[in-house]
Amino acid sequence: MGNRFTAHGSSAEPDELKLSNGGTDVFFDVLTLAGCDLAETAWEQHLVLHFSDGHRLGRGTDGFDLSEIPWTANWRAEKEFFLRLIDTAASRHGWDRLSYDPPYAAHWLTVYRAMTAGFTPVPATVPDPSDWVTAPREEQLARCGRHDLYRGEEGCRLCDTWIQPRT
Repeated sequence: MGNRFTAHGSSAEPDELKLSNGGTDVFFDVLTLAGCDLAETAWEQHLVLHFSDGHRLGRGTDGFDLSEIPWTANWRAEKEFFLRLIDTAASRHGWDRLSYDPPYAAHWLTVYRAMTAGFTPVPATVPDPSDWVTAPREEQLARCGRHDLYRGEEGCRLCDTWIQPRT
């Protein structure tokens, strides 16, 4: 199984990134490494937690479309943060904390950045209980002592031997 990351309505071609389960783990690892050091607002922290906790349960079903993100009226700043997050990950930020070399991650990030750049978010018109305006719980933002990543709901993703490659 694998995962599809899509940006329906994006002006970018392709508007889809297909990754294997292992590729999805790598993709989420590098986005989490960058995001934990960048996120400041509640919305930004929720986005990073999405990647931090992502692909732990229901493997093969964690892809998503950019339209599924709970964008707010402040979507321009949110999209700017998302692009900065991808750029920071592409600069190999924190990759020295990985126990492996991610040889394809830079390419995936380039494709995903183009998809995100070409996408115009539509803010939610009705408040949703799952919106990202309210700050995450403090325990979700607690950092792993070894990797300095958010613990989220599932614990540090780099400490999770189930999703990390065996060395």
